[in-house]
Amino acid sequence: MKTAIQIALVVVIIVLAYFVYDSIMEPVRFRQEVQQREGEIIQRLKDIREVQRSHRSRYQRFTADLDSLVLFYKMDSLAVVRAIGSVPDTLTESEAVRLGIVERDTMWIPARDSLLRHARYPIERLPEVPHGGGRRFDMEAGFIERGLVKLPVFEARVQPHVYLADLDNWRVYYTREEGLRVGSMQEAVLDGNWE
Repeated sequence: MKTAIQIALVVVIIVLAYFVYDSIMEPVRFRQEVQQREGEIIQRLKDIREVQRSHRSRYQRFTADLDSLVLFYKMDSLAVVRAIGSVPDTLTESEAVRLGIVERDTMWIPARDSLLRHARYPIERLPEVPHGGGRRFDMEAGFIERGLVKLPVFEARVQPHVYLADLDNWRVYYTREEGLRVGSMQEAVLDGNWE
């Protein structure tokens, strides 16, 4: 009888130890999963920012449509200015061009040849939120006025309920209420809120 009670207590202790360990590890596993997911989303937002910058340099504005951003990447081209010659120390670059010492040559290359070389996903999936079940990023673009100058701005964002919906009790452990975003519609910045 005494041996049976001791064996039962050992089993109870092991089960309780497992539950204590699991309760400690649950937020740790959640944090690791969130970091992995947010890393993928941050990279996708950086890619959107890179293509938006190129779009702005070509058209002097950002686009508010993710599909047109993909189309820009696939079909449009970017200007590359090549300098032929070297600028002497005594002149500025514009003076050297004016005097004919340096020549400028503009070449057009396809946008897909210079943008997103590191992307490990098809470009058609650029608008989709990783782990979002096919949902897309929210994106706006427009202009703001700062001291009589109109500046182009854009913002791409995703809320946490989009990419954490399949995780149990994610609201208990998650603290970034505003989600992830790059750019701003109130200021002329292209930073992400994770930077």
